[in-house]
Amino acid sequence: MTQVTLEYRLDNQNYSYTGMWQGATLSFDGGRERKAVVATLDWPPYIGRQECQGGWLLQYMAAVIIQAGYNPEFRFLPWARAVRMAELGHVDILAPEYEIEASAPSDVVLGNTRLQHLALSSPYAHTPVHYISAANSELTQAPAPQSLSDYAVGVVRGYQNAPEVDKVLDGGRVIVQQAIDDSQNLQLLLSGRVNLIVADPLVINTLAQRQNVASDSYRVLQPAITEQPLYFALSTARPQWQRLMLDINSEIAQMQKQALRTQLMSRLKQACPAYN
Repeated sequence: MTQVTLEYRLDNQNYSYTGMWQGATLSFDGGRERKAVVATLDWPPYIGRQECQGGWLLQYMAAVIIQAGYNPEFRFLPWARAVRMAELGHVDILAPEYEIEASAPSDVVLGNTRLQHLALSSPYAHTPVHYISAANSELTQAPAPQSLSDYAVGVVRGYQNAPEVDKVLDGGRVIVQQAIDDSQNLQLLLSGRVNLIVADPLVINTLAQRQNVASDSYRVLQPAITEQPLYFALSTARPQWQRLMLDINSEIAQMQKQALRTQLMSRLKQACPAYN
């Protein structure tokens, strides 16, 4: 892994920062007095240790945090561990996070919900969530949530998927196989251990291409389950989380007005051949 260069322009001013790797941790010195520690994951092509310049989502989150007045530190972890770290207050932020279903159980405290430990920022992007089946499956379209009990379903441990789906999966009537990450979830599907997986098709397509998995070996079922917003999930166990939330939400609003996401993606297309 090489260093990550973050460059963008806001309010007619150019900004440039360098992120330095130390193991699985990427830190940016934005010249700020405060630090915000983010538990995150490899989620190609959006963000990851193997993505060119960290991926557009990492660049976006780093820019928001720096502009909010904090030096960002990204710790790449298996998602279930990242969730645990955030719920326990060992990090400031869990990101990127989907919408959290109100009854979603805490991964740390028995009897608690995840929202008793995490608070969601304003949304800053959206990504699709689909059911994906093997190509030789009898399933040719997305099943209704109430029919999921007829299938074995693969999910990534710790993921929120979609509120209406998570409610069913957490109800105990569906055979659920948990994977460490999306790559393992894809392998659960291809090996026949599950009938369906829940995933972002772009993530699965990216992984399949990198692992030489034939694109015609699986099927993205329509319609989509949902278009999920992405959030920063702040640990409410941290003493200054309300201040951090205000700072981050203020910058998200500014970034949306100035189309920062589009700008960062355009820069990455120029710098990274894989984006073209």
